[in-house]
Amino acid sequence: MPSTPSDPDDTIWLQQRPCGCVVAAVVAVVPGEWRLATAEQAHAHFNPTPWDLVRAADAQLTVVPVTGRRYREQHQTRWRCDTHATPAVLPPSDA
Repeated sequence: MPSTPSDPDDTIWLQQRPCGCVVAAVVAVVPGEWRLATAEQAHAHFNPTPWDLVRAADAQLTVVPVTGRRYREQHQTRWRCDTHATPAVLPPSDA
């Protein structure tokens, strides 16, 4: 797991499958609520119960930080990796 983002105020933590599909995302800092400064803290946030920990381990989920800009440009509208992404417009059913 990557350890510490350079600017927690502009960090979004992603929980991802091994293929790169995003399972969950959370901002690193919510004033008065939480501050997820390390990957370990983000992992605990995503997986608060023993059941969640087992599920994450079985699915080989990882936690990675991205900047807000990278999230908006690469992940916000598309959480699936290139292998699992579906086309934005499907071809006609009679094609």
